[in-house]
Amino acid sequence: MKQLTSLNVSNNQISGKGAKYISEMKQLTSLNISNNRIGGKGAKYISEMKQLTSLNIFNNRISDEGAKYISEMKQLISLDISYNQIGAEGAKFISEMKQLTSLNISYNEISDEGAKYISEMKQLTSLNISYNDISEGAKPISEMKQLTSLNVSNNQISGKGAKYISEMKQLTSLNISDNQISGKGAKYIGEMKQLTSLDISNNQISDEGAKFLSEMKQLISLNVSNNQISGKEAKFMSEMKQLTSLNISNNQISDERAKYISEMKQLTSLDIFNNLISDEGAKYISEMKHLTSLDISYNEISHISEMKQLTSLNISFNQINDEGAKSISEMKQLTSLDMSYNRIGGEGAKYISEMKHLTSLRK
Repeated sequence: MKQLTSLNVSNNQISGKGAKYISEMKQLTSLNISNNRIGGKGAKYISEMKQLTSLNIFNNRISDEGAKYISEMKQLISLDISYNQIGAEGAKFISEMKQLTSLNISYNEISDEGAKYISEMKQLTSLNISYNDISEGAKPISEMKQLTSLNVSNNQISGKGAKYISEMKQLTSLNISDNQISGKGAKYIGEMKQLTSLDISNNQISDEGAKFLSEMKQLISLNVSNNQISGKEAKFMSEMKQLTSLNISNNQISDERAKYISEMKQLTSLDIFNNLISDEGAKYISEMKHLTSLDISYNEISHISEMKQLTSLNISFNQINDEGAKSISEMKQLTSLDMSYNRIGGEGAKYISEMKHLTSLRK
């Protein structure tokens, strides 16, 4: 197979011995060997593939030993070394790869010490350092002025760390979900006027923080799910006229607040599941004529008006009855539908069964 330049052998049972055979394919420039069991010994063989420019070695238990071998691959531009039991020592080895522009080192154990080493990689433009027990490490990371995409989710970053991150004026995409960001921290993040994509879900920004974020007029995609937002500031959020994708699920949005959300006529994707929305709120949402994807599951809805432009609808865990099923069955453009855990009887099932255009159905 001498003509191959790209190989994907992920999700197999390749050990160090198998890695040795693969390392002999000197024509490869891209290799995905993730979800195997090559270990540190296998990483040594892979490191001999000096022609590779892209490597995904996710979940192989290579540890710091393997990270040392991989760090010798000076031609790599893109590296996914996540989920590999790598500590601060391994991060130090990886930080010596000055040619890398994209690095995923998530789901490891590098901590603040390791984050300091990674911050020395001034050439990186994309970094995923999530799930690494980082708190004070936010400061050195914030000094990586060439980054345009950063994922620091699932760490221990508080308002102080958010302040440091907010100084990264070159970022266009930021995932800072699952940290310890409050309303004060959201104020700092709200000052990042260049961001087009922000995920700040699973924090504690509340209504105060939502108001600060509503001032980010350049955002196209925003995830504020699970943030103790009651919707008191939903009026301000409705003024974010450039947003096309919004996830405001797992909050406390009522029918009244849903009315404000419905004024965001430009949205094409909306996740508003697990709130306090009934038929009244659903009526407002149904007036959003640009939506193609809607998740309104885990609410208190028995009926939703026809939305002719929707292609994907999740309305599971509501109170949809046969009449509601009939209305949904008239959405002829739907290709994906989840109606599980509702109150649909035989008549409703008949309506749904006639939706021949569906490619995905849960009922």
